[in-house]
Amino acid sequence: MTSATHLYDLLESHWETFGEGFAAVWSEGISVKETALRLGADINSAAERTFADIALGFEGDDMPGDDEGIILVGNLDRWTLTLQIQWADVAEIDRLLALSRDGGRAIAVSWHSDSDHLVECAKDGKLVFSGPMEDALDPLREYSAGLRMPTDWDIPASQGEPTEEMITTAFVAIGRMVGREIDDAWLRTPHVRYLIRRTGKNASAVPWR
Repeated sequence: MTSATHLYDLLESHWETFGEGFAAVWSEGISVKETALRLGADINSAAERTFADIALGFEGDDMPGDDEGIILVGNLDRWTLTLQIQWADVAEIDRLLALSRDGGRAIAVSWHSDSDHLVECAKDGKLVFSGPMEDALDPLREYSAGLRMPTDWDIPASQGEPTEEMITTAFVAIGRMVGREIDDAWLRTPHVRYLIRRTGKNASAVPWR
């Protein structure tokens, strides 16, 4: 039987600080390189990495500063999936709108430490939802059959973690929308890591919200 926290547990097994801060965006109908371009990434910083190795192998001018974004972009069938471990550029509204323009869709999640867990959805260059993750099944109602968000936030930690269940539930619904859940095979496959620099058009990027 699938655990109520299976996707949280899977991602944490590849990146141990996953629960402390993370951002991701699913983008419909565009290539890996186009996704990176619309996110404002430095295309020349491209390197193949798995999710677990996303922070490894930086040298010389490619060494990121503490204020620069680190993202991993890969194909997920007809969509691309972008994971971010430093800052939350991929969940910024202007980038979400850029990813979804020309008839596409994009959906982002983000959180950091004790900040709100957020979900934002865009379609054809317009924002259609922005709110807390516990409300994510509303814009995803078409894909939420049999799913429910946790309701008891005061249970002892020994009996489970509602935040982990909430994240898993949102990721399951998003997986249904895009046609494939994040899985171990995707996480173990090398994709393309890029940096989002804090110079030029990236200088206005905002930190974790």
